[in-house]
Amino acid sequence: MQTKPLNEIACWHNVTPKIFANEILPLHKPAVLKGLVKDWPVVTQAQKSIEHLYQYFSNIYAGGDIQFARIPPAEKGRFFYNQDMSDFNFKREVGPLDKFFRDVLANSLDNNAETLALQSAPVADYFPDFEKQNPFQFFTKKVPPRIWIGNNSVVSAHYDDSENIACVVSGKRIFTLFPPEQIENLYVGPMDFTPAGAPLSLVDFNKPDFEKHPKFQTALDNALVAELEPGDAIYIPSLWWHHVRALGGVNVLVNYWEGGAINGSTKPVPADTILMAMLSIRNLPLEQKKMWKALFDYYIFSDQNQKYEHIPEHVRGILDPLTEQSKKGIKNWLKKQLK
Repeated sequence: MQTKPLNEIACWHNVTPKIFANEILPLHKPAVLKGLVKDWPVVTQAQKSIEHLYQYFSNIYAGGDIQFARIPPAEKGRFFYNQDMSDFNFKREVGPLDKFFRDVLANSLDNNAETLALQSAPVADYFPDFEKQNPFQFFTKKVPPRIWIGNNSVVSAHYDDSENIACVVSGKRIFTLFPPEQIENLYVGPMDFTPAGAPLSLVDFNKPDFEKHPKFQTALDNALVAELEPGDAIYIPSLWWHHVRALGGVNVLVNYWEGGAINGSTKPVPADTILMAMLSIRNLPLEQKKMWKALFDYYIFSDQNQKYEHIPEHVRGILDPLTEQSKKGIKNWLKKQLK
C-alpha cells in the first residue's frame, strides 16, 4: 500500500476519563487507547468465542428486523461506487438478526464470499441494554453508541465532523489516518452523492494507482496507522480522514460521535457554510476570492479573543460572542437572503 512504513499513532495505556479530557483531547491528535474497553462484558464474551458473542447479542436483542448492506465477492469487501460511479457497489437489505449473524459467520470463513455489514446503527434501536451493561464515560456529554457488525470489509478514507472514539469488540481493525489538510492529496469524490453521507477518497488503498493519483504519495508520507485488537479503542479528532480495514472474521465495533451533524445541538453546522460559500464565493475571480479569504481569516479563523477591544463594547454587536438572541437574528437575516 505504501513505499515506506507509515508512522504509528501514539498509544496510551490505562487511560481514564480525566487523562483523556486533560491530556489527550487538548493535543487534537489521534490516539490509540490500549485496552480501554477490555473489561466490557461484550468483549469478554467475544474473547471466549463467536458463539458466545452471538448469544450475548441475542440475549439483549430488542427484536424485529435489522438493516444491513451486502457487497458481492468481486468487490473484496470495499464499500464504494460501481465501475462508472452511477450507483454504489452494494445493496441494502432487511432481515432478522439471527440469519444475518449466521451469514456473517459463514462468510467470514471464506475469503471469496460476500461481505455483510450492519453499519453505524444506533445501539439503542437493536440492543437497548447494551449501554447499561457496557458503560462509557469518555465524553463530557452523554453520547449514544453506534454499532458495526460484519465480516472482513474496507471503508474508504472519509472524515466525520464529530469527535470520535471507536472501540473494537471483536476481530481486528487497521486504521489509516490523515490530517485534514491532506484533502488536496486524497482525490476526494462527490459531496452530494456518497455511499454513507461523507465524501470518500477515490484511491484504492489496496492497490493505489500513482500514475492516476500521483499526489497520494504525499498523503501517505503524512499518514498515521494503527492496528487495534479486541478491547482497544482509537480517538479520531474531528475532520481527520480515516480509512478502516476490518479483519479477523466476525468484526464488531462500537463507536461514539460527540458533536457535529449527528449529535450536535447547534445548527447550522460548519459544513453548511461550505454550501453557502459555493453559492456566493466559489465562482468569483481568483483575486476576489483571495480578498474574501483575508476577511474570513480575520472574522472567523483567527483567534477572536480580545480582538475587538478597539471598538466600544456597546456597538460591537455580532462581533461579541453570540447570544441566543443574536443567533436568531442572523438566522432570520439569512432566511431572507436565501429566498
